[in-house]
Amino acid sequence: MSAPWDAGLQPERAELSWRRTVLSVTAGTVVAARYLGQSHPVLGALLPLAALGGGLLLLRLGAIRFRRLNARLRAVGSQPAEPVMPGAGMLGLLTGMCVLIGVTSVVFIMVTAW
Repeated sequence: MSAPWDAGLQPERAELSWRRTVLSVTAGTVVAARYLGQSHPVLGALLPLAALGGGLLLLRLGAIRFRRLNARLRAVGSQPAEPVMPGAGMLGLLTGMCVLIGVTSVVFIMVTAW
């Protein structure tokens, strides 16, 4: 094997899967934030906007990562000098958005039940 990756479209598939994950988590976070801020108009506007901002940031970081990975892998005869996995910032932001969805869901269920 002369290339450091398979002959298929592995970097493209990975980038598309990241994009789908980010879009679904962003949509869930926006909906959850909207429900959390339903009783307060300022929170109802700010929380979904913050979720959208986080999603856009994640999409941008993913695109940058894909371009870097693709350039490294397509360089003739080169092996990546550093890991090409997503950085901790990207994973941390995605985790934070998932936690926000969970917390918002619990708060919404508790408030609705009372």
